[in-house]
Amino acid sequence: MEKIMRGISAFNKWMAKLVGWVIFAMMLIITYDVTMRYIFKSPTTWSFEVSTYMLVAIVFLGGAWTLPAGGHVSVDIVTERVKPKTRAIMGIITSVLAIVYLVIFSLASFDFTREAVVDHIRSTQYLGWPLWPVRSFLLLGGIMLLLEFIFRLIRFIKLLKEEVSKRQ
Repeated sequence: MEKIMRGISAFNKWMAKLVGWVIFAMMLIITYDVTMRYIFKSPTTWSFEVSTYMLVAIVFLGGAWTLPAGGHVSVDIVTERVKPKTRAIMGIITSVLAIVYLVIFSLASFDFTREAVVDHIRSTQYLGWPLWPVRSFLLLGGIMLLLEFIFRLIRFIKLLKEEVSKRQ
């Protein structure tokens, strides 16, 4: 199980590196658009749409790596002041709640993406691109974050067992 967890976490780390390149590309596109708009008085028609799709990719594809990296919002002021056993119980509760939410989110994202494929839904913006690739970022990101929360739950359960066995 640990090998699977490491493999999926390595994939999430790779996705985070990819997201870093997407951020760099987005920065170049926005800089180009601003330059064209304000210096050459010739704004682009496509940069806003492409930047929006990139932002969706950044948020959803980078979210799974952000959890084990400690980048998600947490209430450290509370968790740092409690005993390890209580911290583990709180981690289990929050992980279970997140898992429930992410199962629902991933199922909805699947339907949302499938709809775009089946109905050939396209952007209403200038480029008119098919929307299924962008919608699939939600699905992939939701599934990968779900897996990371499952791994987090497993780690908190192990921690709780260790804390209970220390007391006996």
